[in-house]
Amino acid sequence: MKNLVPVTTDASQRHSRAEELVARAFKNAGWRVSRQPAGKKRHRADLLVRKKDASYVVEIKAGVEGRSDRLIPLWSQGCLQASQVAQNHPPLVVVAAPKVAPRVAQHILQFAREYAPDVAAGVVDFSGLRMFHGTQLEALNAEASSHSASARSVAPEHIHLFSDLNQWMLKVLLAPEVPDNLLSAPRGQYHNASQLARAANVSVMSAYRFVQQLRREGYLHESAPYLVLVRREELFRRWQASALRSTQELSMRFLLGNGGSQALREMLDGGRAYFGLFAAAEALGFGHVRGVPPHVYIRSLRPSGLAAWKNLVPAKTAEKPALIVRQADVSQSISRGAVRPNGLATTDILQVWLDVSAHPSRGHEQAQLIRRRLLDVVIKGSARG
Repeated sequence: MKNLVPVTTDASQRHSRAEELVARAFKNAGWRVSRQPAGKKRHRADLLVRKKDASYVVEIKAGVEGRSDRLIPLWSQGCLQASQVAQNHPPLVVVAAPKVAPRVAQHILQFAREYAPDVAAGVVDFSGLRMFHGTQLEALNAEASSHSASARSVAPEHIHLFSDLNQWMLKVLLAPEVPDNLLSAPRGQYHNASQLARAANVSVMSAYRFVQQLRREGYLHESAPYLVLVRREELFRRWQASALRSTQELSMRFLLGNGGSQALREMLDGGRAYFGLFAAAEALGFGHVRGVPPHVYIRSLRPSGLAAWKNLVPAKTAEKPALIVRQADVSQSISRGAVRPNGLATTDILQVWLDVSAHPSRGHEQAQLIRRRLLDVVIKGSARG
């Protein structure tokens, strides 16, 4: 069967191809699919899909080009027509084209959420892209085959599952179980990737990929009405292992000031630097290791990144540093989750646990203290699987 339909294909063939793709996607996901027979009304919907307590009347519109200015009017037309035939089933309006860019699909879904929040929406193309918004629909989402093939060739569970934004979204999912003075994140329950994307302030596609990865690897509760992490012992072990990477850092001192305490406070007050590791543990009330210069995260250790700190210079070889400046390799996860005990920007407790776990200077002891006093409840007590 061909994967692509030329743009010169007539409208009826495009529509038939789109209908077949949508029907097959639902069937493969365990839905019952039936074609809607012609009735007394001039217009009929294309499909009726049902699964347990969910059902949709599906209206499909196929366009020649995958541009938002072509597909949004088609989706709007489908929305009006679906409302006339929906009867006892909620409507789902799907637009299709030979090729649709993910950002265009996101734009269409966002349009649907804003202007027809009671209507489920979907976008498909003939290369395999599927993006849906609606109850029990997001399990159907898939990337285009060309993207999927390239992703499989790279292989890496660790790279994708624990990317910068994915770590932030993990913190968002765990936030209701962590005190708000230890982690800055929205606290709620999210039924799907779209809701998670809005709460975490990330793109819908980023959240879709993250949720799909969690589901593929068995870290999401299969029957919970919202996104619930399970098999947490293994998940946290892998997350911890992902932090065992080499992180750039420099021993630094301040040119002026008595020990640099005021300069350090000014540095942390500016919103561009964050206490990390043992200093952060101390600030959050989990202090255990003493005598280590404070670690401070900044976005970049390149000269352009250090230029903002005029009073900061490298410490000499025999000189005790006033602080150790670290590059924030997961800058989004660090900055978004940061809290401010005593008014000083500080990495969150999950980030502290990850970072000290990889530190050779009594880091294991510090990580064990954090786990014993806080994270055991999160990892074991709420694991549910």
